[in-house]
Amino acid sequence: MSDNKKLIWDIPTRIFHWAIAITLGYSWYSMDVEYNLDHHFLSGFIALGLILFRIIWGIVGSRYARYGSFVYKPSEFFAYLKGFFKRDGGKYAGHNPMGALSVFALLIVILVQTGTGMFADDEYYYFAPLNDYVSGSTAGRITEFHGTNAKIMLGIVILHIVAILFYRLYKKEKLVLAMITGKKPDENNIYEAIPGSRLPAAIILALTVFAIVYGVVNYL
Repeated sequence: MSDNKKLIWDIPTRIFHWAIAITLGYSWYSMDVEYNLDHHFLSGFIALGLILFRIIWGIVGSRYARYGSFVYKPSEFFAYLKGFFKRDGGKYAGHNPMGALSVFALLIVILVQTGTGMFADDEYYYFAPLNDYVSGSTAGRITEFHGTNAKIMLGIVILHIVAILFYRLYKKEKLVLAMITGKKPDENNIYEAIPGSRLPAAIILALTVFAIVYGVVNYL
């Protein structure tokens, strides 16, 4: 087997991936296990900053982090499905059509979850930063939808994990390792590696996004 590996995933994308996984996991734990709404709100604010960063990074980030690298035509998606059970690694350096669908679904549900969380309340003591900007009845409906969307998000996360296990056990693709090291094996030498992680741009973007979230949480 060839040892040829290409740098595909930049550092900001990898940090986001693991940071959002940890943050969402703790958001669930702080609510469903601890019922500590102080921690739940804090983790939600962090998740909001992370998801906003990733959405913008999908426009200005490195090649395989950008949406343009994993937006596929329906014909290409269905062509991929026809060969879904082939054991070869395929031609996709970044997200394949099925993975792209998972990414977009996760981005949407996490954005909705963090966005609705900014208006939620427990009707007694805890009120999110933007709760005052909607009526009590509207806040109640948003809070209810926040809980419903959490279940949808959990379902998508479970499907995501199952897909990763399928690719590892059946297709022998080490997707988790690639998201740790940033590198993917390229036995056929068909992938184009990224030149770097664009860290200065990522740091500036992250600081800007989290400063805005901090301002909204504390001053609006």
